[in-house]
Amino acid sequence: MAAAGRRAQPSSRAGSRAIWPGSRRAAAAGLACVFVAAAAVSAVLLLRGGGGQPAAAATTRYGQIPSWLPQPKVQVGRLARASSAHPWLAIEGDTVSVRLARGRVLATTVGPVVPEEGRFPVPATSPCRFTITFTAATGSVPLRAGAFTILDELSHLHDPRVTLAGGGPIPRAVAPGHTVTLSVSDILPTGNGQLRWAPEGSKPIVSWDFDVEID
Repeated sequence: MAAAGRRAQPSSRAGSRAIWPGSRRAAAAGLACVFVAAAAVSAVLLLRGGGGQPAAAATTRYGQIPSWLPQPKVQVGRLARASSAHPWLAIEGDTVSVRLARGRVLATTVGPVVPEEGRFPVPATSPCRFTITFTAATGSVPLRAGAFTILDELSHLHDPRVTLAGGGPIPRAVAPGHTVTLSVSDILPTGNGQLRWAPEGSKPIVSWDFDVEID
């Protein structure tokens, strides 16, 4: 009997070994269920914006300026105004409403256009061309080539060549209801500068800041 008992023990251990693979499969199935549940929760949170709110609401907040930063007080896209009493420094591309003693006009400057862009080594100077457009004039807005000057980065004052866009002499004035586009050109050093317009006397009423880049 004792021998039979001893022989029965290996069968018991063998039974335990036979059950273990099933236990591993059950544990693996349990872990898979946990991962699936966690993935489902994550998907729901992502769809709802990660904070229990719809994704659309979260998207509208992304990238906005934090509320604790001071709010800008300068109006974006505003029309700058200039007069002899209040000269204005704009940047190229800006439109400025210029009020004169006998009239008013909208003036826009773009440029400079440089032909040597991309040259290496970078040249010290380059031919530059600006385009100035005058429109929506009221009253009398005088035009003369001597009213335009350019101050370069080295503080040298230039008297540029001023013609109608496409060539020809400039008119004496901008007539109401008409648009006049001028071409202003000169050879300028690389760097910053200002294109200035002084329609009344020698003091510029409006200036446009620009940068000559040859790279």
